[in-house]
Amino acid sequence: MEVFLIFPKSKQAQRELGQELAKFQSEQALKSIQKLPCSTEQKLELVDAAVKHLKAQQ
Repeated sequence: MEVFLIFPKSKQAQRELGQELAKFQSEQALKSIQKLPCSTEQKLELVDAAVKHLKAQQ
């Protein structure tokens, strides 16, 4: 299998790629959380904890 990666050169295109990547990652995280075998309340607590963790890293 061959894989070709083409990275955007302009700052605007790099920003758009970063936004699309962030959107994709958040959608995948949401799907993973929805599949967890626990209550909605526990899932919300997990999301809140993740948000707090990410904010603390900034």
